[in-house]
Amino acid sequence: MTVEARTSSGGFDIELRLDRGDLLPGRLVNGTLRVTSRGGGAIRGARVTLIGTEQWRYDRTTSDSKGGTHTEIVTDRSDLPAVPVAVLGPTTFAAGEPRDIGFELPVPGLGPATFEATELSVTWQVRVNLDVAGFDPSLAMAVRVLQPTALLRAGVVDVAEFALYAEAAAEADGFEGSVWLDPSPLCIGAPFKGRITLGAAPSRRVQEVRLELRVKAKATVSGGRDETITMWTAVLAGPGDFGGAQTIEFAGDLPATWLPTIETEHGRADAAFHVIVAMAYARDPHLVRDVALCSTTEL
Repeated sequence: MTVEARTSSGGFDIELRLDRGDLLPGRLVNGTLRVTSRGGGAIRGARVTLIGTEQWRYDRTTSDSKGGTHTEIVTDRSDLPAVPVAVLGPTTFAAGEPRDIGFELPVPGLGPATFEATELSVTWQVRVNLDVAGFDPSLAMAVRVLQPTALLRAGVVDVAEFALYAEAAAEADGFEGSVWLDPSPLCIGAPFKGRITLGAAPSRRVQEVRLELRVKAKATVSGGRDETITMWTAVLAGPGDFGGAQTIEFAGDLPATWLPTIETEHGRADAAFHVIVAMAYARDPHLVRDVALCSTTEL
């Protein structure tokens, strides 16, 4: 879907249009830049750049002269490598004259993909800069870089051993079985289906059986912070007896929450599917299997 942004700055009107706002790694995105000088003037050039920023948080502990300690949360960030694309050289404009310039903008082949959490995030924007004597007008438009199925399956991101398998074993506190999920990897903003197969074991009285898809994001630096986000949840069974040899099917829709499986210089995010057997006055068994999350099946 076409996305647009515009601004007026330094006597110039700048309009940016991209064929799509969700970008595929390793592909070109087509765009058009329109520059209009309201009163006439000259520029030395114009460039368009895809800029990525990784942000992470960590705990920093300091000591005072009395031996006490103080811990504070520090937010740090780093710009990802960017390649500016020159789209216009020295140009003189008449008053009110527009110039339309088509261009192709490369997207990094390995991303990393857009990720929106508190302790770790990756954001992207396309920025236009005009080189004008004395003042450089600019325009920025937020975009997303997607995490394709192909990159996860190619091993670009280090995932758990069975995260990309359709079915994986799971067991906890006497419950044994497997969890099957389709598709694999799961895709944010898309439907999925699953099946739980339990082996023969004594059934137990439960309050409910709940399904949860959890994403753990963490900064992998010294003192790095982490968080666990419950991305999707559903009730598989209500109060009653649960257990014994059986197969239970389910289905759902993942929200369009930008939490794909990623690995960056300063952090990573992993996902796991939990079957939680809630029991009164007892520790709740969790049958857990690792999964991977993409943000597009287009590639």
